[in-house]
Amino acid sequence: MSLEVNKAVVQRYFEDAPHHPDTCDEIFAPRFLFHTIQQASLTPQTVESSPDDERAAYEKMKEVWGSWAMTIDQMLAEGDRVMVQWTFRGAHRGEFHGLPATGKPIAWSGINIFRLADGKIAEVWDISDRLWMWQQLGVLPDIREAIARARHSVS
Repeated sequence: MSLEVNKAVVQRYFEDAPHHPDTCDEIFAPRFLFHTIQQASLTPQTVESSPDDERAAYEKMKEVWGSWAMTIDQMLAEGDRVMVQWTFRGAHRGEFHGLPATGKPIAWSGINIFRLADGKIAEVWDISDRLWMWQQLGVLPDIREAIARARHSVS
């Protein structure tokens, strides 16, 4: 597949699949690997996924983050890989890892690297700043505040 075709598939991951679940069958391989490389993550580092799993994940995202959206900040492609720097925005509307809804608006950023095969997403690496997310939800302190406390306790 051409770089432009691969980029178009990945663009659909961000723009179409969250709102049109049938898109998952068109853009994902029947089985693929999803790797997470995150600070402060509560999920496994690598999971096998499928279009059905992704549809369920998008539904869960709506329950937790309301009318959320991910924007593509930049996209690069080389060979069978596409890299996207993205920003996520939503509001905490449902329980998340045991944390009741706070109603707080939230935004965080990350980079995904996609490997495509036969015009479909065959593997994803998700590198994102979950630490910032937990800070916005009030679970973790602001880093300046945490450093000040640590500096005080060492003195």
